[in-house]
Amino acid sequence: MRKIGLISCLLLWLCAALSAQDYHLNGYAGFGYARFITDLELDGLNPNGFNGKIRLMWKPEHLLSVGIEAGYHYLYSYSYSDIATDFGVTDVSSSLTALPIFLAAGMEITSSIELLGGIGPTILYTFFESHGNETKSSQLSASYFMAGRYQYTINESLAVGGELNFYHIDKIEDSTLSLQFILSYHLLSW
Repeated sequence: MRKIGLISCLLLWLCAALSAQDYHLNGYAGFGYARFITDLELDGLNPNGFNGKIRLMWKPEHLLSVGIEAGYHYLYSYSYSDIATDFGVTDVSSSLTALPIFLAAGMEITSSIELLGGIGPTILYTFFESHGNETKSSQLSASYFMAGRYQYTINESLAVGGELNFYHIDKIEDSTLSLQFILSYHLLSW
């Protein structure tokens, strides 16, 4: 009986503590330039590309926040012309893109600066074309990211800024570094 009373008091205290805080749900959208970081030295390799993301973050009154992030990352493309093979001369082109889904966490350093990180699965899409034949494949990999974001508040609901991101993909043991423009919008409060 004492345990039930203690658990009830603990639950009441927890509910009171949670209801005393303000909670916010913020949405983020970002896009920008990405550079694939690799040791590959191939003629025709293009390690520069586009990436974008959306993120929803739940922010209690304190400095920590949690949420989910999904994105698109262009990792690289490769093209080479007039390759002599046993089947004749051909052009080769290939590309690799990634769609990550992260469980993200953030820590506000100041009202304008936040450090973020996350882990989750990434779907890798490979495209290859040679001799007029196309091959497409996909595979799943674990990945993580670390980021630093600066934002300028326009009003109570809207902020703009920039974010520097480092993404690592375990399956290919390579990473990207990206610089993104970020738009932040305050969705809900309770």
